[in-house]
Amino acid sequence: MRKRQKRNGQAASPYLEEALQVAYYHCVLEMPLKSIAELLGKSPATITRRLDEVRQLGWVRDHPEFTPPPEVWRELQKRMTCSEVEQALLAHFGNGRIRRIIVLPSPLRTGAADSRQARPENVERVGLFAARRIQEALGEGPHVVGVNWGWSVRHCVVNLRPAKPNRELRFVPLVGSLSLDESDPHFEEAIECSSNRLAQLAASAFDAPRAPRLSTPAYIPRRFAADPQGLRAIRDFIESDVSFRRIFGGRDDSGTVHPGLIEEVDTLVTGLSSLDVQTLPAYRPNLITEEDLPVLQRAGVVGDLALHLIVAPEEGADPGSDEHRLVENINSLIVGASPDVFMRVAERSRNGEAGGLGVVVLAVGAWKARILSTVIRMGAVNELITDLETALAIGRHAGLELPPRSSGRRP
Repeated sequence: MRKRQKRNGQAASPYLEEALQVAYYHCVLEMPLKSIAELLGKSPATITRRLDEVRQLGWVRDHPEFTPPPEVWRELQKRMTCSEVEQALLAHFGNGRIRRIIVLPSPLRTGAADSRQARPENVERVGLFAARRIQEALGEGPHVVGVNWGWSVRHCVVNLRPAKPNRELRFVPLVGSLSLDESDPHFEEAIECSSNRLAQLAASAFDAPRAPRLSTPAYIPRRFAADPQGLRAIRDFIESDVSFRRIFGGRDDSGTVHPGLIEEVDTLVTGLSSLDVQTLPAYRPNLITEEDLPVLQRAGVVGDLALHLIVAPEEGADPGSDEHRLVENINSLIVGASPDVFMRVAERSRNGEAGGLGVVVLAVGAWKARILSTVIRMGAVNELITDLETALAIGRHAGLELPPRSSGRRP
């Protein structure tokens, strides 16, 4: 028989840990009680009772807002995520490559590994958790934060609700505007998820100085790749843009080299894309076509990071091959932060040379296992925030046998 413990002078529930999990999932991750019941293998009535127990302790408000005492939260917070899976992945990759992996609980779907459709609620929960992480870590002191584009990053940024302003924060976009026509069905989505817009929203949330706007395009159209002289002229024009120089540095009219804000970045918030027909050609018109995808696959491309194609080292095509040249040509047309920037920021964080979080990757989707494994092995990630389905897919890709359940579910 379970005994009740005393908490703040009150008799706490003998199921306190489980009750706190319910409150955390419902109030912080905004999971419906029915989904929590499914996840923990309990009846909906039991889940409702657990939430009521935490409410009776005064730790849940009607908003709902979850505010357990600090000493209770310090003791139990590591049990709110899928800790067994997290530890197994950290042990596989090594803490010399990645410092922290957060795996949020999520019901598992049959055939999730073959699906190319992420559950919207999982993307939202990863964004909510990331927002809370950024608020806590960057709430005070000076930091420069690079913000990439994409849905995962957007769900983080729109949920930033810091307790107080931090006017010492600076947010900067990492890529320019995607070149989509207004008639394109993805046009509004590209605007809402653009790096420029998300950096501005993040700055506004913290009441920080307005983020600089990168007024250049995200890439140069492919038709210019065959003209090296013309391509160089276009790139010189872009790199002479005031907004580009302010963020990425460069030479002024007198020839003097000035460092950009990118050299001060201590935190990068990013998602990433896998190599598939639904994302790469649709959001990169005049750069990548559906006909390119088989060639890129043969080249060993597993996805992209800030629009730059990433090749798995063990699968790369021979230098000089058509496949290798295609990857090089496409990457030469991208305007913005390169993978080298991500690796430098991550390395500074690993060495304790920067005070921020380093590179924080938000990712949902089992099909992203290869690109996630590759960028971690590259040393381009300090923290990964993902869901259970994606984490298990990373484990399968690595040949690991991971426990297919949340840390909170009783066997």
